[in-house]
Amino acid sequence: MSEDTSTTTGYLNAFTSLRVDRSSGRPARHQPILLLWAAGRARLGKQRLTPWLASKDELAALLAAYGQPGSAAAPEYPFTALHRSPLWTLEGITEEVPQARGSKLGSWLDRHDPLGGLEKDLYERLASDTSFRDEAVCRLLQTYFTDIDWQDILIAVGLQSHAFHGFGPVPCVPVGSRFANRDALAAANLHRPRQAGIWGKQNEDAKSIVVSGGYEDDEDLGTEIIYTGQGGMTEGRHTHDQELTRGNAALVNSVASGTPVRVIRGAGHHSPYAPAQGLRYDGLFHVEDYWSERREADGFRIWRFRLRALGEAPTPQTPKILDEAVLPFPSPATAPDDAQPLQEPEPGELPDRRTVVTQRLVRSTQRANRVKELHDYTCQVCALRIATPTGAYAEAAHVRPLGRPHNGPDRTDNILCLCPNHHVAFDFGMLTIGDDGTIHERGSSEGLRRLRTVAGHAIDPAHLSYHRTHHEG
Repeated sequence: MSEDTSTTTGYLNAFTSLRVDRSSGRPARHQPILLLWAAGRARLGKQRLTPWLASKDELAALLAAYGQPGSAAAPEYPFTALHRSPLWTLEGITEEVPQARGSKLGSWLDRHDPLGGLEKDLYERLASDTSFRDEAVCRLLQTYFTDIDWQDILIAVGLQSHAFHGFGPVPCVPVGSRFANRDALAAANLHRPRQAGIWGKQNEDAKSIVVSGGYEDDEDLGTEIIYTGQGGMTEGRHTHDQELTRGNAALVNSVASGTPVRVIRGAGHHSPYAPAQGLRYDGLFHVEDYWSERREADGFRIWRFRLRALGEAPTPQTPKILDEAVLPFPSPATAPDDAQPLQEPEPGELPDRRTVVTQRLVRSTQRANRVKELHDYTCQVCALRIATPTGAYAEAAHVRPLGRPHNGPDRTDNILCLCPNHHVAFDFGMLTIGDDGTIHERGSSEGLRRLRTVAGHAIDPAHLSYHRTHHEG
């Protein structure tokens, strides 16, 4: 394994092919826990080699907490057994390491107190290459830890600095990771619900969705997905209208906040971008738009969401995966369907700093700028003109949205000049405009108003009609 890629492949394969006891029906975790502990040390910049006597109590505690139920918390086994693999080294000894188990091995280690740690090249890769470390850790977790929540052990070994809040990238889970079932997704904190396709509550943003063929109306175009909301089905067929509640409401919240959601594709979907088997994590998507429509087949209302990838889409029928085939994961134990509630900080406690990924779609075209100039950057609804140190500010709102499935034109007769507040209200259908320019605001106590107009700019009534119909639900 002289070439870099060959060495990387060799290391990753070694992580998933450890010689561990499987007599209980599940793989023992002594060696995987030791490797996670060592990877955490690499991430934190701690010494590569540690004396046996200085590390055995810490390792014993980890084995007791995260080893297979009923297994002995005996760190002497992995500390010595791993040195026969290309991953681990023992230094400071001149005689052969005994094979025997039990007290003889422990007393031998206590007497010689050797230094143990990752091979130097592997340690340096884990310390410096975040992508390699995430993939290596993910392989260990997918192979040996599918029946417990990954978060606790990642924090315990120093691979995760704080409790994952559920939004954005998941620690130690690279894009392209493959999972055998929903239980494995839940253990990884990618998608907690075992049945629902949307992870999110009505009063928060959505965390993730699964595209797996549950709704025939879904359209998967790679970097763009037209996703059908949840509900409205009984025994696999539509029987009633979907409602803008639960996960559907959470996806609407994501439109407003710009917080992206994780997308997991399942093998059950007819899309060429779906994996051949199991489920695959395909990264973050921005929820750009939502609307309701009635199905032609039966007339029931469904909610639809347009999502766009923040990164590249997988190549059709050649998905990026972690291994040649889905690993044979056992069925995990029960895990909560929702993340633990956030704890209130103690008085005087400083807030934790976390990376938050958001995106807001901003289009700036020559036509949009022309409309704003015609209106002198004054809102056509409320007449507000926002002055800033760099000039006046207003936003251009497309009446009929651009892109699929609306395919609105980028013309001045499809663009309004609005303040930020009324732009949001218009995009969410809380503000609609009649063909005669009459403004209707849901929940507003103000009387009827008419849209402000200027010479040289008129809105096509067909686009206003489309907007009203689009938000009729």
